[in-house]
Order: sequence, then structure tokens, then C-alpha cells
Amino acid sequence: MTRHRRLTPFRIGGAVALAALLVAMTLSTRFVTPDELASIGPEKFDPAQTAEDLFAEANETIPDAATPLPELLTGLQKDVAGTADDLEASRPNDTTYLFPVRGTATVVASQQQAVEITVAGVPATTPLSLASGPAANGAVLRDALGFTFGDASNQTTYQQVGDELKALVREQIDQGTGGQIAPGTKLDFTGIVSVTDTGMPQPAAKPVQIQPLTVEVAR
Repeated sequence: MTRHRRLTPFRIGGAVALAALLVAMTLSTRFVTPDELASIGPEKFDPAQTAEDLFAEANETIPDAATPLPELLTGLQKDVAGTADDLEASRPNDTTYLFPVRGTATVVASQQQAVEITVAGVPATTPLSLASGPAANGAVLRDALGFTFGDASNQTTYQQVGDELKALVREQIDQGTGGQIAPGTKLDFTGIVSVTDTGMPQPAAKPVQIQPLTVEVAR
């Protein structure tokens, strides 16, 4: 014979309280859509937008911070570390300094990876060039602005920021030069010079390549 449990007032009260709690929880719960859930989660890292923000910062700050190229090279050929301290150069690692520079150049020759130039005040013994084509490197500009690996979501997006910056710089240079850089053309430029600190002054014969930010036909 089946025995039925007797519903005592205590058990009835407990069941009513539990039901009331479930109703209250349901009424107080806010159900969100997938889009709303995504919006309140961690913000997704966007390499393209990050590059655009850095590019805008570069165009605003680097021209004002840039040292005339002849002045920079004179300092480097005497004391690299001292010049870096004086000019507050960026230092992305223990052996590399990044210097914002500016100047007016005369085009000697345009090669696939570099535009060979001369700059008044720099001896002919120091080969000069503006990086172009495959030699252009947006990572140098990225690092000069203080953007580090920890600021990206991973190694891939960190590299993508540099690639996006390279594309933005190339477009800006094409606009400034009309895509044509013939020998004899005078160009106003700003950019970054990367220097390895060997503990010794930089030799005058050491080639210097500028990673450009802006290049415009001089007026």
C-alpha cells in the first residue's frame, strides 16, 4: 500500500516561499540579445583602428619633435648614447634608439627599396636614403610612438598594426609626391632614424636610412 506524505503547514509554507523566490528571480533577470552580450564583453582589439590612431598621433607629434638630420648625425658620430639622452630618443629594446628627424633632400636616384638622397649639411661620405617599397617598415613608426607588444592582443595583431601603418604612410607619401620621385627633385621629409647602440660613435661612412612619415615635393 502506497503511503502519501502529509503536507504539513511547514512544508506548504516552504513550497510557497520557494515559488515566490523563483518568480522574483525571473522578474528581476534581464535577458540580453547576443549583440548586447558582445557589447558588454571585453572590447575586441582592432589593428586597423589602432594604426589610424597612431598615425594621427605621429602626424601631430613627430614633426614638432624632429631634429634636423645634419644635427642628429653630428651627435651620433660623437656619442650615440649621449645624443639619445639629449634628444629623448625612444628605446624599444636595450640596443636600439629611434630618433624623429626632418630635413630637405635632393633625390639622387630612386631604387626599388630606397630613394637615395643628399641633404645639405651632411657630408657626402655618409650615404643617405629614404626607405621605400619592401624596405619601408611601419613597425619602426609603431615602436617610436611607444606602442608595445603588450598593447596588442597577440603577436599577429601586433604585426598587423605595423603593416597598417606602413600602408597609411605609403598613401600619404604618394599624395605628397604625386607618386613620382625623379632625380633632382627636392623633397621635404619627416621620419624616424633607427640606430643600434654598439657603445661606439657611429662611423661617418655608415649608411643612414630614414623610415619616412611624410615626404612632399619642396615648394
